[in-house]
Amino acid sequence: MDQREWDDDSAYRSAVRWTRITMAFALVATLLLLGGVAVAVFGMSLLLDLLDSLSR
Repeated sequence: MDQREWDDDSAYRSAVRWTRITMAFALVATLLLLGGVAVAVFGMSLLLDLLDSLSR
């Protein structure tokens, strides 16, 4: 791995801050995507059940 020499603590803290912001954004985006997929699957299941009950 490449070792970085940080000039001062402010550059290191800035890099850590941006890493945490990026990770938080990725986590929120992933959770929203998974929630959307879950809602779509659940909604499709309910729709198919409704259509099946109406066709009888």
